[in-house]
Amino acid sequence: MPKKRLPKELWDPLREKVWIRDEKKCVRCEKELKINEFHCDHIKSGKFGSNAESNLRTLCRRCHVLRYDFRHGGMIASALRDGIIPYNWRELVWEDEEL
Repeated sequence: MPKKRLPKELWDPLREKVWIRDEKKCVRCEKELKINEFHCDHIKSGKFGSNAESNLRTLCRRCHVLRYDFRHGGMIASALRDGIIPYNWRELVWEDEEL
């Protein structure tokens, strides 16, 4: 995620636009998602990331948690607790080939 968060009034419409652009599906596993279910993932995050639409994509919770990004560590415990990922989750971690 970029250093600065957008205000909710700007973030919510942008997030919905990305979801519609991605045909309301996870771009990784193609699971159909409701607007209140999907995660709006920053392809490049941190100081090199931005909130530009081209840097955002729709992911389901499972694919988002399993995407390799050291910033995602906080999501692992709750995903394990909720049964979203299995205990052998490390074997399932993926990363973007182009990054």
